[in-house]
Amino acid sequence: MKRCITLVAAAALILGLAATASAELEVKAAGTWRVSGQALSNFGNFDDDTSTTNNDTFTLRHRMRTQLRFVYNENVMGELYTEYGNVYWGRDAAAYGAGENEAGNQLHIKRAFIQFRWPETDTLITVGEQDITFPSSGAFSNMAQGGDDGSAIAVSTPITDNLGLTLVYTRLLENADVTTGNDFDVFLAALPVALEGMKIAPWFSYGIAGQNVDGLGVDINTDTETANVWWAGAGFNMNMLDPIVIYADFIYGSADDGYATLDDGTSGWLVDAMVEFKGLDFAVLQGFGAYSSQNDDGDGAMPYIDSDFSVGGSMINGSAFGIDMGPAAPGFWLVGAAARKISFIEKLSHDVIVMYAKGTTDSVANAGFQANRGGSSLPALTSDDSYLEADFNTRYQIYESLAAIVELGYGKPDFDRDQADDALMKAAFGFIYAF
Repeated sequence: MKRCITLVAAAALILGLAATASAELEVKAAGTWRVSGQALSNFGNFDDDTSTTNNDTFTLRHRMRTQLRFVYNENVMGELYTEYGNVYWGRDAAAYGAGENEAGNQLHIKRAFIQFRWPETDTLITVGEQDITFPSSGAFSNMAQGGDDGSAIAVSTPITDNLGLTLVYTRLLENADVTTGNDFDVFLAALPVALEGMKIAPWFSYGIAGQNVDGLGVDINTDTETANVWWAGAGFNMNMLDPIVIYADFIYGSADDGYATLDDGTSGWLVDAMVEFKGLDFAVLQGFGAYSSQNDDGDGAMPYIDSDFSVGGSMINGSAFGIDMGPAAPGFWLVGAAARKISFIEKLSHDVIVMYAKGTTDSVANAGFQANRGGSSLPALTSDDSYLEADFNTRYQIYESLAAIVELGYGKPDFDRDQADDALMKAAFGFIYAF
């Protein structure tokens, strides 16, 4: 509680100082605040006969993210990004646990960085705690590293009118309880190309994990020596065939022995694609698919840092309220279709999503589509297992900045082994205020 009061007081002081600072300084606020309730059935166990904390329960929670940007002029800006939540109604601090209580139940700093242009150039430099997401086409979030924040320096500059360059260095992890081999450093280079009706962003990333690094819910390196890991990928989207838009991603990655507890290292790949049709007045139609490699020895899957792979609006990391099973890990294939922004009444729209997935390995121990680091509840799928999902989501835009949303989801795993596979269901509702 003291920390909450301190942060609120600090924010108030900063705003007060800004009001009396140089006339050039402009403070801009933006944010997304959400309050939701959810009823879940069989999340985490797929068993109608077993009662757990995630089974057949109703909970309410809220999360408020607020960005304060302090713009001195077009060349210098700083951002302070705070987050409060997710807070479950009625739970006291002891109900969260130490880590979740710190990051999930209190007001804390999500990002804080300085951004500026190098004098007499168009080179943009960002230093501090910022979004660390590898490039993608935009249809799916990046599976190797996506949707996370970290301490980094990022430099972006145009090379020509159509070609740019982005270089990033981030220290994703550093364990304070050891003095050597305690760092996980990652480097990224991207060359985004923008042509008429087409964009492509090839990129390469290289990571160095010390022998004493752990975090993100798993030991990053369990070997006695430094582990190296790298990825090469490209995100692509094309709208020159308007009203048809095509998205695609390809990533190949390889890691040394010891990375993410793998004794023999790993290497593998991911490809995903989506075709979108925008020619209808009342809906946007989509067909999509993805394949990520895996084999029975556990070393045929693409390594990853923190997956954010999702299908928007689904129970695979796609909920507007974060009420889902989390992102997918490598080792699966899926196909699906969606009709989005279905609207016949002003301000009221619907999304319908269906998908089917299977694993790409015969080994249960190495099954993909499984729980991501951080404790999600995705089913572990072998090549003999399957998962079918259907979602129906409704959005009513009460005001330009305020929406009421209802999410309904049904998922049915089919396991070819001694494992409960009853259907899981979700009903969620709430409000999102975006400003």
